[in-house]
Amino acid sequence: MKNHFKSIIVLCFITLLSIDANAQVFKHGVGAQLDIFSFKDSYTDGSGLNHPVSVSPIPGLVYKATLSMYVSKTRHLHISLATYPFIGHYANTTDASRLVAEIPLLVEFYYGDIDYFGAFAGIGAAYSYSAIPNFGDGTIIGPQIEGGVQFPFAGQVIAAKLAYTYGLNDPGATVFPERTYSKSDRGIFSMGLIYVFGG
Repeated sequence: MKNHFKSIIVLCFITLLSIDANAQVFKHGVGAQLDIFSFKDSYTDGSGLNHPVSVSPIPGLVYKATLSMYVSKTRHLHISLATYPFIGHYANTTDASRLVAEIPLLVEFYYGDIDYFGAFAGIGAAYSYSAIPNFGDGTIIGPQIEGGVQFPFAGQVIAAKLAYTYGLNDPGATVFPERTYSKSDRGIFSMGLIYVFGG
C-alpha cells in the first residue's frame, strides 16, 4: 500500500511542478455531496464467525479547489491538481452523531471550456474518517477515481461529479484486538453537485 501512495504523491508533485505560471487557472467552488460508505468484514472472535455489513449514506458539504494548466494550443485540454475536501454528518439512532471527513488528492484531466461546458476525469488517493460503529475506526485510505461534467445552469457554472475510493487499509486491530480478520472490504461511492467560481 505504501508504494501505491508514494507513486500517487510523486505523480501529483510532478503535475504541480509542470504547471506553467503563465497558463495557470485556479477554480474553486462549494456544493453538496453524498458519500456512501461500504464496510464488509469477516472475522472470528469469542462469539464465533461474524460477517457484518454496513452501507451508510452520509450527506455533507464539499469544497472544490483545482489548479490547472493548458496542455493544448486550443486551450480545450487541461491537466490539474485537484482536491475535494468533504465534511458530513453521520446520524444513528443507536449511537452518537459524528462528523465524517474525506480528503482526496487527484490529478485531473479536463476537456472543454473551463469557464463553461466540459468533462473531467481524475485519479489519485483519498483519506476518510467515519467512525461508523462496529467497523474499527471507520477509516478508509486508498486510491480514488472520479469523473464528471461541468455545465451552465441559470447563469452559473455547476459541476456534477462521481467518485469511488477503494480501501486498502486493514481494520483497526487496536480497536478490536479480540477479532481475527479473514476479510475486510471498504469503499466509498460519492456523488456531488458543486457551484464553481473563480478563475
